[in-house]
Amino acid sequence: MSQRKRRRKSLRMGRFMVVMGLLALGVYVAGSTVFSAAHHIGKTASDPARVLAKAAPPKHPVLPKPLPKSVLIQVPPKDQYPQLPNGCEVTSLAMLMTWDHHPVSKLTLAREMPKDPTKLVLSSYTNASGQTVHRVISWGNPNVGFVGSVYQAGEGYGIYHGPMVRFLNHLLPGRAEDMTGSSFRAILAHVAQGIPVEAWTTTTFKPTTDWVHWQSPQGEVVATPWEHAVLIVGYGPGYLLVNNPLNGKAAQKVPLAPFIQAWRQLGKQAITLKSSPA
Repeated sequence: MSQRKRRRKSLRMGRFMVVMGLLALGVYVAGSTVFSAAHHIGKTASDPARVLAKAAPPKHPVLPKPLPKSVLIQVPPKDQYPQLPNGCEVTSLAMLMTWDHHPVSKLTLAREMPKDPTKLVLSSYTNASGQTVHRVISWGNPNVGFVGSVYQAGEGYGIYHGPMVRFLNHLLPGRAEDMTGSSFRAILAHVAQGIPVEAWTTTTFKPTTDWVHWQSPQGEVVATPWEHAVLIVGYGPGYLLVNNPLNGKAAQKVPLAPFIQAWRQLGKQAITLKSSPA
């Protein structure tokens, strides 16, 4: 293994050094879902409009338009390393904005993105092997802003769709679109229109059973140390094409089904740009 690969692997694992202490304690939530701050509020069963809609369905329902079998959007890749070992979200956003002819540095976005200043509080103990094990007691909320340090491996977590879409709307007023909670077909349809989508998943692009939790000022946060964000730039039969900030690769091919499972675990989070200014 080359020195660069060893360093990259070390940095990647370093990001999760603190929270993985929870897993050593057995403090994890198997198969949990990370719930975002957004709640999708529907009409109640007693709502007359809902009852009427059920009683009188449209005579000619509109069927979804078939999607192209394969799509590829050419987007210049960006690597979060070496400056931002925890900066997958802003690096993916920088790629999205560059595609939209608004080139911006990942470092600028990292400096200006919303942050949760809540300090990390740990408890520690020495196990039978003489190793010091850390447990996160309290920290920030990724639904408020970036948690921890985006610059130091092992000292940061991430940021979720809510503050990110508000940040994008600040940078490009009226252009941001929050697709969180949408079906994955809706995301593919957006990509089929030629517009990339930033989505939250895991670093392995597979579902995980490793979950940790801590208290924030807004309540309990459930998170995974494998949280990741990428830019979806295409798809094909049974696969996605993503620009992966973790390795700087463009149009990396990843299996579709496990990616969707991981995306669902991370709260079905996704943000993008509208096709034209509002």
